[in-house]
Amino acid sequence: MPHATISFPKFQDPEEDVLPALWRGGISEFFATMIFVFIGTGSVTAAQASLGEVTIQVPPLTLISIAHGFAIMVLVYAVGEVSGGHINPAVTWACLLTNKISFIRALIYVIAQLGGAVVGSALLKSILSPDLIDLGMGCTKIDTSKITVGQGFGAEVIFTFIFIFIVFATAISPFAGKLAPLSGGEAEYGPGKLTPFAVGMTILILCCVGIPFTGASMNPARTFGPAIVHGCWDNHWVYWIGPLVGSSVAAVIAQIIFLSNPVAIAAVFRSQRQNAEGASSMSSSQNAAINASTGGHSYNLKEEDVQLDEVRS
Repeated sequence: MPHATISFPKFQDPEEDVLPALWRGGISEFFATMIFVFIGTGSVTAAQASLGEVTIQVPPLTLISIAHGFAIMVLVYAVGEVSGGHINPAVTWACLLTNKISFIRALIYVIAQLGGAVVGSALLKSILSPDLIDLGMGCTKIDTSKITVGQGFGAEVIFTFIFIFIVFATAISPFAGKLAPLSGGEAEYGPGKLTPFAVGMTILILCCVGIPFTGASMNPARTFGPAIVHGCWDNHWVYWIGPLVGSSVAAVIAQIIFLSNPVAIAAVFRSQRQNAEGASSMSSSQNAAINASTGGHSYNLKEEDVQLDEVRS
């Protein structure tokens, strides 16, 4: 019977955490987060500059959401096979809680993400005029004219929960295709290389909902970079505690739904594969019977069809 397993995160994984893998992963996270923050905060500044005011309206909101979502998608494609494409301390925290990465790797990733965010924000500031810098440098903030700080905190918890849940469902679940080493290995079934698209589209959708209220950070590094460079610290705690709480809840639920019994999941995959192989090796007499029943026409039996029939039965 499936059961949830509880294990403490490893301090170091002797197989995964060799020095070349750690520094390559850290550098990948640094540059990916730097590019993400540069594009994300740059899109906010560009949208505000096009309006000539600080208020973000619907067309610029769409532009900013698309910039964030597609930036995450292409960056996960770019570095996913090296570091897993976390680009977010909340993702790293969730992977640490579920024992998908070691403590030492998580620490290196978070330091790299925060450093990359600061550099990305500094690069943006270096190419802006003083008037554009005064627009806010893409700082995330709670619009207290619409919601309270407490509601903003709750919004960041919910947004991050949804995002991390999708990350687990598409990138880490044994039922889905995965990008190593984020997920800890390879899988035979699932979306595979479409995973970054799903993650990016999730960010895009959540930005459309959340930007007018909290900025829809869902990422402490995304907020930390502009805060360091521009000095925008209002309610900064919301953008750390909210995402970490949301990612923790998502990680616990994902552990129960997706990761509760990897041995049983592997057995299901083996059984499906064996059934498919057995069905595809039909005897010649069976093929003749099929041809006779179909009027002499020949049909190819695909492995996917066999698996679907097994599920239906």
